[in-house]
Amino acid sequence: MKLILYVDMDCFFAACEEARHPELRGKPLITGTSPEETKLRGVVESANYEARKFGIHSAMPTSMAYKLKPDIIYMHSDEQYYENVSRHIMKALSNYGYRMEVDSVDEAALEIDVEDCAAAEKLAKEIKEKIKRQFNLPCTVGVSSGKIYAKMACDSAKPDGIMIVGKKDVGAFLKDKGIGKIPGVGRKTEEKLAAMGIKTIGDLSNTGPMALINAVGSFGKELFLIANGTDESGVEESSGAMSIGRERTLDKNAKEVVDIEETLDALAGEVIAEVKRQDLRFKNVGVKARYFDFTDRVKSRSLTGYSDSKEVILSNAKSLFKELFGDKPVRKIGVRVSSLISTRGQRRLV
Repeated sequence: MKLILYVDMDCFFAACEEARHPELRGKPLITGTSPEETKLRGVVESANYEARKFGIHSAMPTSMAYKLKPDIIYMHSDEQYYENVSRHIMKALSNYGYRMEVDSVDEAALEIDVEDCAAAEKLAKEIKEKIKRQFNLPCTVGVSSGKIYAKMACDSAKPDGIMIVGKKDVGAFLKDKGIGKIPGVGRKTEEKLAAMGIKTIGDLSNTGPMALINAVGSFGKELFLIANGTDESGVEESSGAMSIGRERTLDKNAKEVVDIEETLDALAGEVIAEVKRQDLRFKNVGVKARYFDFTDRVKSRSLTGYSDSKEVILSNAKSLFKELFGDKPVRKIGVRVSSLISTRGQRRLV
């Protein structure tokens, strides 16, 4: 039988720091966007479970984390290190030979072919033990008939757990969960459905598809199917990184592109170095602005062809940021490339 096995690394950034600094294990720890000297200007990127006991979570301003736990341990996020660990983990997963989709730096889905759910659970245990043994990192595994259900099972089993949801158990598994537990259901969709009296997936399953389509568009049909036991999401095979990006908190808030040109140049240099290290080319350039009030905006652009040029990244990033600068000062910027292809084994034309 074909099932989807979903792997999600627990508190990945914080766990990576615990792996290379064992003395930090068991202590409240966060990783953040800013260097130590300007940490109060940054944002929490990862919090271990000891820190979460104090109400600290990712995307929280670091200053708020310190109010909740004044002696919290802070580490500046080392994204290059985390991405390198991620590459090795994904390689270990790909070695199982199953069709595999890398969803993010710390999540992946495998389409497995096993005799039954017991065999799937055995494989899940093997994968967890392998990741723990090779990388000294915890992960959670969910298995079900589709990728959405497998991811939801994974979320339910956190931290460091395993959950198998067989096809006959899907209805009971979904029934009492809030609709916000469905991947892809954001706050606005949740609010629209709540206004219709739909708060749980059980409520969703008892609502006609046309009513859902009228409320949230074509996504309504997919929600109806998911709520009624049909998960058509599968694994879209991928290899390597989905995107490569770098971010940096500015020393002082910026109001114009000229204020960030030096930082943009450095970020573009870091991104292109990783692109070339992996023998990749990109066809999309994106930027991110985090404003002084911690709201974010992103903007991206598709290129006419594939590139591996720093100048292409930099010129497009500058152009995109001109559209993001407005009345609000910017405190953090990011540059990312995506739509990646490998150049390994390809003949390069000059």
